Amino acid sequence: MVARLSAKRRQDVDSLMRAAQVDQSELGAAFKGEVSGPSVLRRLAPALGVHTADLFVLAGLDVPSDLAPFAAPPDPILDHVVRTALRLPLERCEELLGVARSMPPPDPIAPIVRERDPFPYGPGAVIVRLLRNRNLNNLNSAKMLYRLAGIGPLSAATIQVVGHGRRELSPELLSGFATVLSFQVEELAALIDIELPQACPPADAKTRQVAELIWEVRHLSSAQLRALQDEFGADA
Repeated sequence: MVARLSAKRRQDVDSLMRAAQVDQSELGAAFKGEVSGPSVLRRLAPALGVHTADLFVLAGLDVPSDLAPFAAPPDPILDHVVRTALRLPLERCEELLGVARSMPPPDPIAPIVRERDPFPYGPGAVIVRLLRNRNLNNLNSAKMLYRLAGIGPLSAATIQVVGHGRRELSPELLSGFATVLSFQVEELAALIDIELPQACPPADAKTRQVAELIWEVRHLSSAQLRALQDEFGADA
């Protein structure tokens, strides 16, 4: 995975070692798919330009509790906030993004217990677990795929089928997931080892902003999302 991404970016080993502050043996192990220690992944993630929680998913490991979303998956208010953000001018959407970033995680009444999805490791499972890192359940994943990429609307069950590897990741579907996850589709394809027959157009600036917003609100509660909607909804 690391080797494929580095090759796609034409990133040489020396620059990656310096950026990640890992030695040659650690990086060599990573290139062979032998990374087992979380500390190496935590150092590699910023050097690769990948969220640390996402790198754990890509490596087939459980996401540490300090990197997982704090709040329970949001109710339909997330869809309202995303639709509002898509209608706002770029400058106002940037303000929304800034306010979302400034909000502290809610104090949970009880710890959020998350069961691991029962998916066999594979491209579809990786995609769905990356969506979980954004606190998106199957229903909200389908909604975000439709809002940001115009795919569907699909059912929540379809996302589950993707996770089990029973739905082919066509170039269009992979491009849609990459948009929601804020990945370049060619790099996501390299990470999960899927060949793309042709280049896919990148998402526009507004869509990229909203995908970033989805990441930034992954820790927020429904009440905090409603506060965002109350503040910015009248401008949309």
